[in-house]
Amino acid sequence: MSRERFVELMTPALTRFSQDLKSVLRMVEDPEIDDESRSEAAGVLLHVISSSGVIPGVRGVLRHLGDVLLIRLVLNDVRARSPNAFQKHAQQLPEMLEPLSDELGAMRAYLDDRVSVLERAVAKFPKLNHQGHQASACVEDTESSMWLYDAVHEALIDEIDFDEEDVIRELKQVDRILAPLASRVRR
Repeated sequence: MSRERFVELMTPALTRFSQDLKSVLRMVEDPEIDDESRSEAAGVLLHVISSSGVIPGVRGVLRHLGDVLLIRLVLNDVRARSPNAFQKHAQQLPEMLEPLSDELGAMRAYLDDRVSVLERAVAKFPKLNHQGHQASACVEDTESSMWLYDAVHEALIDEIDFDEEDVIRELKQVDRILAPLASRVRR
């Protein structure tokens, strides 16, 4: 049951992944969101554009499933730290933010203690650095913020190209993420 619910909720989340990245970018730029959450959000974007993924050994759509899960954890932190600003974004982005609690519940039920691997990655996001741009600087510095905006849009054009058929096909093999995550639980 938990696997089916996880796949059911992650299918639309993965399908709109590129749109979600743009939405997270708007949160980074929102001064009503606390700086820690904004730095974490910038860090998840840096992770997406710079990394081979949080789940070792998976590529393509399943690699981006790890990114989608990380974004959900970051969004949960934004909701906890800046509830009023989060609510404003939720009204503008209901398809992304209304299912957040259900997505997190399904993620925890399916991944169990493997979620700790993702949580450890999120904890490092505010200090993440890519090409000389630190996540916190992308919040504080106009030049770094503009660089992040351009880098995210470039990644959307060059690297993130899959549709609902790709998502459905790849999620049939979602169990492939379990062993690699399990291998990192105790690290």
